[in-house]
Amino acid sequence: MRIIKNLMFIFLAIFICGCSENEGIPKETCIDGLQNGNETAIDCGGDCKPCIVGVKIPTVGFEAQNSYEGYSLFWSDEFNEKNLNTSKWNYNIGNGCPSLCGWGNSELQQFTDSKENLYFKEGNLIIEAKNEANKYTSARINTDNKFEFKYGRVDIRASMPSASGTWAALFLLNKNYTINDPGSYWPSGGEIDVMEYLGEDHNEILGTAHYGKDFPDNHRFNSVYFDALNNESFNESYYVFSIIWEENQIRWLVNDVVYHIVNPNTTTANGQPYPFNDEFYFAFALSVGGNLPSVKPTIQDFPDYLIIDYVRVYKAN
Repeated sequence: MRIIKNLMFIFLAIFICGCSENEGIPKETCIDGLQNGNETAIDCGGDCKPCIVGVKIPTVGFEAQNSYEGYSLFWSDEFNEKNLNTSKWNYNIGNGCPSLCGWGNSELQQFTDSKENLYFKEGNLIIEAKNEANKYTSARINTDNKFEFKYGRVDIRASMPSASGTWAALFLLNKNYTINDPGSYWPSGGEIDVMEYLGEDHNEILGTAHYGKDFPDNHRFNSVYFDALNNESFNESYYVFSIIWEENQIRWLVNDVVYHIVNPNTTTANGQPYPFNDEFYFAFALSVGGNLPSVKPTIQDFPDYLIIDYVRVYKAN
């Protein structure tokens, strides 16, 4: 009987000690934006969803041709280096203020030149959008004053992010457009969105032409959406986003499929001049939030990534 009483005392002591040791340890919630309980990072690991470990490079996707009849390669970046080639590219820094706060679109992120936001992996340029201390950072680069061109074929091979609230854009701006004085040449100087993508829909992108004089009274645009092919989502596979840009015409393509055309008849129908017979430069960005996404970002979905394999520009012979 004494042995039984002693065993009961031991079990009771272990139970009390166990309770006192666990007392005050917060339970994992998986949705509160904090690391607690048995989570191994913010809202992931343990009993929550698995944590994402770094960028995952796609193993499938479309590959562009290396040459086209009637065209010659004029300019390219294969992104095989360890650092951004600053003879070709500039960084945009900050939130666009004072002239273009929120980058003109109520975006939430600060753009940086940090290697935490832009780096290279397996021959790809990676733009990483991340959240630290409830602040989003990402990267935007451009070729302003380093590479400006008129007409040709553009091929950009890329894979998209997954998080709702992300906004990826591969676009061209008029050579005279500047962040310091955006209204002088936007949209009157034109903007060619080779591709835009919202993380809320992994199976849809859009191509757009922006134009219109006397901003903000006459901003006009023509957009066409394109659906993913062969059940391969834009965030799981490489796609090649292209334009064929000629005098008085731009055609948009995905994986060599034409889906959108703009010409002077398009802009005239909206009562505006055609601004696309001028030189433009590239801008690539991964934004968070803004006035185009309809779903707000949630911090547990970050970091997330825009993956760009290459950009190539061909000129007609």
